[in-house]
Amino acid sequence: MTGTRKGRAGWHAGTVEEKGPGRYRWRVRVRYPDGTGERRTGTARTKTEAQKAIIDAQKEADDGKRRVSSSLTVGQMVTEFMEAKKATWADRTAWNNNALYERHVATALAHLKAAGVDARALRAYFKTLSEKRTDPATGKTRPPLGYSAQRQIHVLLSGAFKRAIGDGLLRENPAQHARPLSPSKGGAKVAAKVKHFTPDELARFAEAARLDRFALPLAFLAFTGLRIGEALALTWGDVHEDKEGGVYVSVSKTRSEFQGTYYEGSTKTAAGQRRVYLSPEALHVIEDMRGRVKVEAAQVDRYVGAGLQAHAPLFPSVDGRPMRQDVLRAVMRRTCVTAHVPALSPHALRHSAGTYLISRGEDPVSVAAMLGHAQVSTTLNIYSHALPDKLRGLAFGLADLRGKAEEPATPKTGEGEAKAGAAPLRRSSRKAAPRRKRT
Repeated sequence: MTGTRKGRAGWHAGTVEEKGPGRYRWRVRVRYPDGTGERRTGTARTKTEAQKAIIDAQKEADDGKRRVSSSLTVGQMVTEFMEAKKATWADRTAWNNNALYERHVATALAHLKAAGVDARALRAYFKTLSEKRTDPATGKTRPPLGYSAQRQIHVLLSGAFKRAIGDGLLRENPAQHARPLSPSKGGAKVAAKVKHFTPDELARFAEAARLDRFALPLAFLAFTGLRIGEALALTWGDVHEDKEGGVYVSVSKTRSEFQGTYYEGSTKTAAGQRRVYLSPEALHVIEDMRGRVKVEAAQVDRYVGAGLQAHAPLFPSVDGRPMRQDVLRAVMRRTCVTAHVPALSPHALRHSAGTYLISRGEDPVSVAAMLGHAQVSTTLNIYSHALPDKLRGLAFGLADLRGKAEEPATPKTGEGEAKAGAAPLRRSSRKAAPRRKRT
């Protein structure tokens, strides 16, 4: 054993003890810049490595670097982070992060020591998510995880590492140097799916939806571009008329449900709180629903709704309760079959409305306000699809330009005379002003 000499720096400030062949235990008491101290200890293969470990521990303490936790696992780190953020997260966000953790993080990273996870390990993990893999819990083959979901996992892991660093349990955040690759940079490329209807398909869908009592909310989505949660959160008190007689709905909240629980909160962004004016077709949907609710409130047994009162839902079930999103999704599939259009999700109706308005040449600023986008660039990036009819029209436009370029240009005044041999027009020159004498 090597003794300690008081007041000396270097490895002499600690002790090194041989515990067996190829195993040396070292101990040293370090002091941090804030005046606090702690005892550091560890093992090494040789005495020289143990002495170097003592010196490194002293340097780290002088720099304010505290030791990392050797027992904290990734599972503990992430679950503690989610529990701490539960009070500030929206219910939907908390549920979504918990589902991502259980499905994709727990089985691959939860058992690892958090201090031992580096950027290389995280890159390999995201690469695995981008490929087909077997779920060890269920034995089923999982398809490649999309880039958006991988980004959400990265945000979750990065937040958990940052919190552990703030608590003094870790020193570095490997997620800063390991990010999922987007498809444009070599990441997993998922086959593009049709996410909107063509104008003709949207018209057929809206006509079929208007004939079905349960599909009336879908027809309303097609005419207004609202999100499904925004439409189901509307009440009869949200329908207004301005001074000029224009009818609009006031969008200020959203409604959703998952795992059997209903949630109602504010819109996705502050820009989501808006007025959406109704076309005659959208207003007809509301009037149709008004008549049906009036009859159902009087005739349906065990009616539990509030009828046409201001706080009652605009699109209720037959018994008066708010309509559920999963029910509306089932109705969406049925209506797509009836209309002979591709089977898409209810959100595709919002996508289709935005795409149609942009392709028709409507003002992007107005379309963004109608859809509740905070930035016009969001509207243009998501909804400015090149529809086939638009492309054909563009081709004709180019042909017209080429045809016009071949036609002789009409001569301007004086130009014909120049061609006939007349003297060309010259620009009159102006004499320079006299120079000033230097004083």
